Amino acid sequence: MLKIVVGHSEDVDTLIAVKTVLDQCRHQLGNLVPQAGMVFAGIDYEQRKILTEIRARYPGLELVGCTTAGEISSISGNSDDSIGLVLIYSDTLDIKSGIGRNISEDPAAAIRSALAQARSNGSRSPSLCLLFPDSYNPSFQAIVDSLNTELGPYCPVFGGGAGTLESEKAPLQFYGDEVLQNALPFLLFFGELEFEFNVNNSWRPLGMRARATDVSGTTVRKIGDMQALEFYRYYVGPHGHPAAEFPLAVFDEDEKHFYVRTPMDFDEDSGSVSFAGPIPEGATVQLTEATREQMVAFTQNSIETAFQQKLQTWQPSAALVFSCVTRKGILGTRTPEELQILKNHLPANVPIMGFYSFGEFSPLQKNQISRMHSSTMVTLLLGEKGSRPATTMYTDPTPVSEPRLHKEDQNRYEQLQNENLYLKRKLKRSETYRQRLETTIDLNASMLKKINRDVNDARLEIEHKNELLRQTLELADEIQKNMLPRRNPHIANFQIAGKSVYCSETGGDYFDFLKTEKGFPEPFSVLVGDVTGHGIEAALLMTTARALIRSRALQPGSIAQILTEVNQHLAYDIDASGRFMTMFYLNIDPRNKRLDWVRAGHDPAIFYDPATDTFEELGGGSGIPLGVDKSFAYEANEKFGLAKDQIIFIGTDGIWETHNPKGEMFGKQPVLDIIRANALAGPQAIIDNVISAMNDFRENLEPQDDATLVALKVEGDL
Repeated sequence: MLKIVVGHSEDVDTLIAVKTVLDQCRHQLGNLVPQAGMVFAGIDYEQRKILTEIRARYPGLELVGCTTAGEISSISGNSDDSIGLVLIYSDTLDIKSGIGRNISEDPAAAIRSALAQARSNGSRSPSLCLLFPDSYNPSFQAIVDSLNTELGPYCPVFGGGAGTLESEKAPLQFYGDEVLQNALPFLLFFGELEFEFNVNNSWRPLGMRARATDVSGTTVRKIGDMQALEFYRYYVGPHGHPAAEFPLAVFDEDEKHFYVRTPMDFDEDSGSVSFAGPIPEGATVQLTEATREQMVAFTQNSIETAFQQKLQTWQPSAALVFSCVTRKGILGTRTPEELQILKNHLPANVPIMGFYSFGEFSPLQKNQISRMHSSTMVTLLLGEKGSRPATTMYTDPTPVSEPRLHKEDQNRYEQLQNENLYLKRKLKRSETYRQRLETTIDLNASMLKKINRDVNDARLEIEHKNELLRQTLELADEIQKNMLPRRNPHIANFQIAGKSVYCSETGGDYFDFLKTEKGFPEPFSVLVGDVTGHGIEAALLMTTARALIRSRALQPGSIAQILTEVNQHLAYDIDASGRFMTMFYLNIDPRNKRLDWVRAGHDPAIFYDPATDTFEELGGGSGIPLGVDKSFAYEANEKFGLAKDQIIFIGTDGIWETHNPKGEMFGKQPVLDIIRANALAGPQAIIDNVISAMNDFRENLEPQDDATLVALKVEGDL
């Protein structure tokens, strides 16, 4: 005998709701004691209290479950915030629960351990597995693959991913009386269990079929001869966000049946699209669409085709439903129609329970391995082998009235508050559905052929303008590079080298050399600057600062006076823009063996003396960056004793703040090591080796900031 019963309550009070579902189930079970159970609940309930009450009523119950994005039952219909309970009694089946913990770290190992635990009390092979993993887990397919391997071809896997309708709240999983995260609770059925299932995705393929190539897990870079993002936008227009209403059909080997993958993210730079599940390299794919009317019609045909003939000779004990939350969002106010279709095609005494999930699990067809689905409705009928249809059909068990803990008049106010809270939640969800439907209408309108042509024409125009912009940026890059020193300066008794490396076509880093026509031993200056950000805006500010400094440096005055006046002009120009520029202004006086410098918010220069093998920072007082405060007066720092072979290195923070894929920073120590190792070779070798070391450190990451390096060595006796 196999008996499966369900309970369902929408009461906002956890204790009332869980006692209600327990009473409903007991009313249907009579004196039978269930072996196993599944509980599905909204995230706002007190989860531990739910499990405690169920286990207190049925000690030793093999209990699993999860939080969901809405619950479904033949008792209370569709609900966003409720508690649903399934209890299973059988005198012919063994049912064992298991839990995979920390499933994201090593899914295969966690599953092997959990299955060994669940199998420990029985020698029979399992015939079916129900699972409810954490939907935040990125390894859904790895979970299913491991289960397929461990359970073998005769134990299919069904279930849904735990989730919530509150994006800021993580989904929870239930095992016994434990409330968990990053876990995989499941039930294993041992013995002769008969089941039928239906995979209904309701999506209609449209457009051309093509092969998905250049695939990495869930990320597809090319579809056919287009970039994946270009393929999508060719059909749905230039949408800035992934269009969940237009998932990708991934065809099985027979090229007839397909499962669905919902787009989750676009990468504008690579043109790739990331999906909710993996797509095999070389798989045939096709864009799909669905309207509310179409989804309801597909559900009707799919359920009727799947179950009509079987139900003439077989009586299921219950129906479990795992439906994607995306379908729920599209259907909106028509969501209850799918449940009604199912009830219309099942015997009236078959209880129904399920939930809205984030990822669904089942084979695509009978005698196939199980797989992960998305945007799909999976219906699973469970029953005994040889069970004949009931001769008397009757309606769902009459629900037990939900008890109230307090019926006195003085507590009526509290009851009204609870009811009001529930109605507010319903209203909030209804508004979300309405907005989602409006978005779907807009997206479907973009599928019209005429609009497709317009979108394609616009795309070609954008590509043309992007090409013009690229040419303009190349010209701007060329002009800016011409503003930097074209060659290293020739100054007697000194070796000097400098270089700027931009992370985009144009940048905000700057370096310059200023010297008089008289040459050595007259003073000369080295400047290194860094504008906030990079790109065109930073390049324009850098160009302005360069012009102001060069113009002011031709007039009498100290370097502190020069930067003070330049700052006044810049502050007026970029007031309230939020931008600024750091600057290290170094003046070298060979005659007096003296260094003077001003730090306008810039990192100190590095001073190395090979004779003593010592490093020193040219720090001292640091002024604020240029362009922040027009009234600020800068002051200079000084150092005497410049001697042969000493080295000065000035850089921008794009050097030491370079990151590798692990998130680690390059830092200053590698720069110090390179300066020491290349002191004899000179400035150009120092710069070349620092740049090479930065590139090696970044590995495959693109640079995120501009980097400028200037090195100076005293070559002769002063």
